[in-house]
Amino acid sequence: MLDFPAVRVGFVTQLLWERYGDFWLRLVRDAGADTVVATREQALAALSDPRVSGVAPLAFRLAVAQAVALAGAGVDALVVPELNGSADEGTDAPRGGGADPWIADFPDALRTAVAGLPRLVPVPATLEGGVDRTVVTALQHLVHDPHAVRRIWARRRAEARPPRPQAPVWQVAGARTMGLLGQPWVLSDEVAERAAQPGEHLVSQHHIEPASLVREAARLGLPTVTTDAEVLGAARLFGRRGGVAAVRLLVDRAAGADAWLAARVQALLRKPLEVRYLDEVLGDGDAVDMLLRTPVD
Repeated sequence: MLDFPAVRVGFVTQLLWERYGDFWLRLVRDAGADTVVATREQALAALSDPRVSGVAPLAFRLAVAQAVALAGAGVDALVVPELNGSADEGTDAPRGGGADPWIADFPDALRTAVAGLPRLVPVPATLEGGVDRTVVTALQHLVHDPHAVRRIWARRRAEARPPRPQAPVWQVAGARTMGLLGQPWVLSDEVAERAAQPGEHLVSQHHIEPASLVREAARLGLPTVTTDAEVLGAARLFGRRGGVAAVRLLVDRAAGADAWLAARVQALLRKPLEVRYLDEVLGDGDAVDMLLRTPVD
């Protein structure tokens, strides 16, 4: 279907992949391209590359490592996520994630910071609100045939729906309920399990529908990018739930946006807040392994 042979498209899977990745894999395969994701071993090896080691926040260092590994594997293009995309254009959010180039515009920050990458194809790290225009533009870069683009999109349009997380369990008999907050690309079941202490039941932000958290945050009237709004919305929700005794926030000590979030959450909550560093909760030796997202292609 492609109008030139042997196109290999790599995917950076580190950041919010579970929200958008499978859909884009199927779409690009339908276009006739070979799809490639970095293996765990490739990403770990790339961490020693000078282009990677200077990136301070761990989740983004791992994402850059994947990009460098895929470039070394000879891909022709890289699909990379826009963590805060068109919905935030023009948003007056000079603080927090809005002031961090990796969060505000990950594709541009990656392009600026890392030399030698193939062509980047930015896509929204969400399927909320429709992705028609992005899909058509991306496919046109691969398939220079408008009729083929329309056929592929017609087959896959119904799949462009955001995944719905399983509803959280708010109470467990005999356990103290804690709300768990963090940047959405950090939280996972494995991280939540490590963050729990004996006698606690954690309700993690990542088990709550992101769109509902953004709506919750909108009631605060703060100018924030969407990913910050998820954290603040979860804080507000945990603050309103009578069964939640306290809140734990996981932060990366190298991320200025996390420090800003911690201050905002502290000002918002009227319940005890515990701020914990990722490397302390996960352990220096385990933090990379627990945060690295390398789905099987």
